Amino acid sequence: MLKVFFRIMFAFLLVFIICDVYKTDALAKEPDLSYIIKRTEMQQSKLITNVQDAVFMANAVYSETKSDGKVKKEVIAQRRIYMKRQGKLHEEYLSMIVNGNELDGKEKKKAIKDWQKKSRMSETKMPFSIEGNGAYDYSLIGNEIRNGIPVWVLGFTAKKKDDGYIDGKVYISKDGYNITYIEFAPSKIPSVIKDMKLSLTYSDIQGYWLPVKFELDMKIKVKFVIDMFFRQIRVEDIYSEYKLNNQLSDSIFEGQKDG
Repeated sequence: MLKVFFRIMFAFLLVFIICDVYKTDALAKEPDLSYIIKRTEMQQSKLITNVQDAVFMANAVYSETKSDGKVKKEVIAQRRIYMKRQGKLHEEYLSMIVNGNELDGKEKKKAIKDWQKKSRMSETKMPFSIEGNGAYDYSLIGNEIRNGIPVWVLGFTAKKKDDGYIDGKVYISKDGYNITYIEFAPSKIPSVIKDMKLSLTYSDIQGYWLPVKFELDMKIKVKFVIDMFFRQIRVEDIYSEYKLNNQLSDSIFEGQKDG
């Protein structure tokens, strides 16, 4: 009877030892920063290779608020966006509403040009992109659960503080090495801007993680001798109805006509 007892105890002890070894081995296999960066770059490269072009809807709301909290200007823009490799972009403006009035004709064209001047981000060199390759230093901040997804949180800073470069944090899924969220600000910010934060939220679209929401919050403060100019600006742009790999003709992007 005593022998049976010792055999059972030995079996339990062996199980605990094996479990501990597996636990230690799993921790040892946690990828380091360089591996996470490499795999994320590979995943972004795969995305660019597999998604030749995209057509999707974009619905944006721009609000400009004064220091007293009153809305100075509100713009609602509904567009259909055509994108293709090599940075080709065309926006078809379906409607443009400014302060509750839907614009048409020359007023609409003027509002579109003003909108494009304020909102264009095509020249931004994003982390893990071909344009941003070698332009950033990365750090591993930690890991967490975001929207039910285990992610690594990486910090990134531009190696040179210049137009088109950004600093911020990026959230990368542990299962797949996809970018799920990124928050950032320009590395070079004008002195009149006192606070600025931008973000992109991504979601699984037909097996590819693509942007579904862009947000911008910014405070502008300028002093003119006595008077103080203050504006708080917020932009929310929602992307939906993605259609991928449509074999878009290059003629769509020629001239880049508005409207």
